[in-house]
Amino acid sequence: MEYTDDERVEDLKKWWRDNGVSIIVGIALGIAAIFGWRYWLSYRDAQAEKASLAYDAFIEAVEKPDVDQARQRGQGLLADFPHSAYTVLATLRLAKLAVDSGDQATAIQRLQWVIDHAKLDEFRDIARLRLARVLFAAGQLAEAEKQLEQVNTAGLNAERQELRGDILLAGNDPAKARTTYTEALATGGTSPLLRIKLDNLTPPTADTVIAAPTPPPPPAEPAVVEVPVKTPAPAEIPVPAEVPVPAEIPAVPAEVPVPAEIPAIPAETPAPAEVPVPAEVPVPAEVPAAPAEVPVPAEIPAAVPEVPVESNPLPPVPPASGPSS
Repeated sequence: MEYTDDERVEDLKKWWRDNGVSIIVGIALGIAAIFGWRYWLSYRDAQAEKASLAYDAFIEAVEKPDVDQARQRGQGLLADFPHSAYTVLATLRLAKLAVDSGDQATAIQRLQWVIDHAKLDEFRDIARLRLARVLFAAGQLAEAEKQLEQVNTAGLNAERQELRGDILLAGNDPAKARTTYTEALATGGTSPLLRIKLDNLTPPTADTVIAAPTPPPPPAEPAVVEVPVKTPAPAEIPVPAEVPVPAEIPAVPAEVPVPAEIPAIPAETPAPAEVPVPAEVPVPAEVPAAPAEVPVPAEIPAAVPEVPVESNPLPPVPPASGPSS
């Protein structure tokens, strides 16, 4: 029996009536899931970027150092981004700030928060190791040992064994402490302090004790040979000949002769003789008018005769007579 076209259309319609709604819902859910996943990724990236900026501001405040501002920004990270890895790192730094300021209770609280909320096992082991150090410094040796037992990260084995040796040494068990220090050194411990701790606990043996070298004998003092020293005789100093002394010294005059009379000094200096002043020159009453035209000679003589000029010389002034010397 062959299907006709009408039968095929009827079968397709029936299948769509049975499965069409499920297909539409599945397509809608797939599209929603795709958009929802993309939105979640973008939201997560935006939150991670904001957490990164907040962590940078926190580190900047720590390095200033501004303890109050660092605590405030670290608390803001805890409140706004509690599930971010940056918050875990900031909490570890806050615990260190608390230890530096002597607030061990706050440090223990911060480290316990990291142990409870960190997603990575490495972060939780780092927090346990630091918490064990804080408890060891506070004298709680048993609690510190419990925290060390839970540290399983291979990169922390050397530090864990070194701290365990410190706990055993504080509990008056130097033999186990020496063994633990040796294990820490064998697992890659490179701390110079670890080597010093191990050397202090190692008992001295014939192989480890080095005898001090025998000091060399003191050098013999060279013999002192006394050589007689001849003192040269002092040279004779020439004595000057006697200076001749005159038989008689001329006598000094008793008095200096004074002139009998001192010439008198004139009281007044004679005034100079009066200089005669010439009489006034007469001025004519009227000045003759200048001719309108001055006749110009046809030919200018080659030389102009000199015109005698009358002079009225002043009489000579007799020299002034000064005081006679």
